[in-house]
Amino acid sequence: MRPLSHSSITLYLDCPQKYKFRYIDKIPEKPKHFFSFGRSVHSALEYFYNVPAAPPPGLPEVLAHYKARWVSEGYKDASQEAEYFDEGRRILEQFHARHAPQFAPPFFAEYRFDLKVDGIPVTGFVDRIDRVGSDRIAIIDYKTGKSFGEDRVRADAQLTMYQMACEELLGLRVESLTFYHLNSLTPLTAPPHSADQVAGLRRRIVSVADSIRKEAFEPRPEERKCTWCDYKPLCPVFRADNAPLLAGSSQGLGERSTASAPPLLAGSSPDAAREEFHLARGTGRDTGGRGSTSSAPVLAAHMAAGNASGGGWDFGEDAELAALIDRYGRLLEEISGARTQAQDLSAEISSRLQELGGFKAFSSRYEANLSLEEKWEFSDKAKILDAIRRAGRWEDVLAPSAPLVQKLLEDPAVPRELRERLLRLAKKVTRPSLQIKKLEPETAPG
Repeated sequence: MRPLSHSSITLYLDCPQKYKFRYIDKIPEKPKHFFSFGRSVHSALEYFYNVPAAPPPGLPEVLAHYKARWVSEGYKDASQEAEYFDEGRRILEQFHARHAPQFAPPFFAEYRFDLKVDGIPVTGFVDRIDRVGSDRIAIIDYKTGKSFGEDRVRADAQLTMYQMACEELLGLRVESLTFYHLNSLTPLTAPPHSADQVAGLRRRIVSVADSIRKEAFEPRPEERKCTWCDYKPLCPVFRADNAPLLAGSSQGLGERSTASAPPLLAGSSPDAAREEFHLARGTGRDTGGRGSTSSAPVLAAHMAAGNASGGGWDFGEDAELAALIDRYGRLLEEISGARTQAQDLSAEISSRLQELGGFKAFSSRYEANLSLEEKWEFSDKAKILDAIRRAGRWEDVLAPSAPLVQKLLEDPAVPRELRERLLRLAKKVTRPSLQIKKLEPETAPG
């Protein structure tokens, strides 16, 4: 399997389906301006520190490097890009003024690590490592964007991973961990993370890797995440063929079924594992709380574990909250069961109507309408992508989703060679589409 990193583990715990789109299907996301800005500033700071001895590069050299390596992807317009470019220049000017006079070359400027955790490959990059004495090091990671508190530094799993990797690979003890908030030029430093935090991270790595090997890629929808997700058009939660069967009904974004997914932690649900990871990251709350099916005892256990590691929160005895969680969890289980039954009934009704040669039927309360839709199915995504790229039509698709490729097939401007190649890779299927609507009393048959 591909090496795991802090970001890929975070992504899997937030939404396994999104992990699959990005890392298994290799479907690119749209560029984000905040990532581009962070890479641009990080590159300039790496240039500043990547010298064998003092003095460091002067400010004009650093700014020239910043301008030459500026990443311009993802900005909504030139005005926004100019605003961020100026902010980066301000950060570098003030950073240089503060750190150039007492400059000391770091032990490493951007240290890449590759290690195995119980046989699982793990990789990452540490922005900077300083030597402290003969056998100790300090880990520094740069952050841009919103400010944060010291509690994040004490609990963030990214720093736990960096500490684990550096101590194992370099054979040196970590003395301190720092998130350096560049916008405010504020370094926030904490002592090394505990042995329990490192052990917990190792368990999460193993459990996530096990779930990936078992191809547990269920969607985990939440309004906060799904609204801006680039993969929303491809996600099975939002596809047209997963639309609710009854007119006027809806599937809440917090609903999900995790029955088929293997647990990410022994004795825990996938949501509980994600909660533990977010607590370890020091986010202040479980960002996956909406729609969580964790019971009150599981929630309490994770809070207790979080308090022990310095990253949890104790809400005390709250019977009302526990009752609400239990009630909500039971409702989600009922919804999941009802949805499965509805899908089975839809398939049976569609089959019976096709056997009878009809497309409409009535009961005393409902009308059923059957339509047959022909679609192309594409099984070999790699070959589909290659054919579209070679023909220079990648921008028309952006992802190997069947509806977009089918739209491309219907475009008269598409070269015949590409159309024929796509058709050779496709299979036309007919799917029944059943709609049920409630009858008004006066329209009921008989």
